[in-house]
Formats: sequence, structure tokens, C-alpha cells
Amino acid sequence: MKIAALVLAAGRASRFGSPKQLLQWEGRSLIDRACGTALEAGCRPVLRILGAHADQILEAPYPAGVQTLTHSAWQDGMGSSIAAGVTRLLELDPELAGIFILLPDQPLVTAALLLRYLGSDASIILCDHGAASGPPAFFRREHFPALMKLEGDQGAKAIAARHPEATAMISFPDAAWDVDTPEVWECFTRSRATSSEPRSM
Repeated sequence: MKIAALVLAAGRASRFGSPKQLLQWEGRSLIDRACGTALEAGCRPVLRILGAHADQILEAPYPAGVQTLTHSAWQDGMGSSIAAGVTRLLELDPELAGIFILLPDQPLVTAALLLRYLGSDASIILCDHGAASGPPAFFRREHFPALMKLEGDQGAKAIAARHPEATAMISFPDAAWDVDTPEVWECFTRSRATSSEPRSM
């Protein structure tokens, strides 16, 4: 079964104030971590979609095997970026059976989590963060036409909302770490440093 991944990295990150896609954690940028996670889970192709900070992101090296689409209409919203990304993925491989949609600002998402998705027969799978649900999201082929029709700020969850009978949830509370502001990033890095400290006996 051919599974691809779309890494959404086109936004301005206005709440953060700088390109959060390039934040470094454990020796890798957040966008590279997301792409690497998808590759580790066996996704091919992996496509990162860029927009607002494309010039800065393109200056940095990135993982081998990752494709890039610079979306000129990124300001039209997330829906536009998803539509453009899914369209390009199908140009790269018309026989895809499913597509993951990932965000760089969820640094604790793992390849093991994505592989759990593939154990489900549901045609749409969202991540249960605890207080909310959302990405990483997975869509099987029958939903590709709807993804390619998204526009504006409409996200992929809108499709899941129209097909509750086809949607499953995978619980992964660590996906609740969503780096939207410098304060969240500081809290995240501090919490991870604390959790990795050796415990006294």
C-alpha cells in the first residue's frame, strides 16, 4: 500500500513572530523532524509545502528523499495549501492509497504513532490529543477529491466532520504540544529538559 505524507509548513507563524519551522530541537529543525518522522514510517513521497518563509527554509539542507512545493497562494489559507499539496502528491505518484497530513509544530509525533494509524481500517483517522482532536491526520484515497477542493482556512477536519461514520481516533496526548508561541516553545523545551534529567536515588 503506497502511503505519502504532506508536511504543512506554509504559514506565516504570526503568533510566534519568526519561522518556527526552523526551531532546533535535539539537533534538527522542527520541519526536518516532521519530514524525518514520515520517512521513518515508510511514507513515500514526503512533500513539504512552503509559503511565507520559503526563502529562509530553502537555504537550509533537508532530509534526502523529501520533495518541496512552494505554494504561491499560501495566503489563501490552510485549505489552499492542503489542496495544492495533495494535487502535487498525486502527480508524483497517481497510485497512492493514503496520505498523512503533518504539522512541523508537533515535535513529539513519532513514526510509531503513524504506524498505529495504518493498523486501522477507517478511511479517515485523526489524533485524539485529550482536550481536542486534529493532526496528524490520515485520509484514504476515496477522500482525495474532497481534500483537493479545500479552500480558504478550511482544514482537513472539515472533511472528517462530514464523514463521522468513516472517522476513527488514535489517542496520543503528546500531540497536544503545538508550538504556536515563544512561551509554549519555552515551556516545551524546559519540560523536555526536566524529563530527561537523571533522577536522584
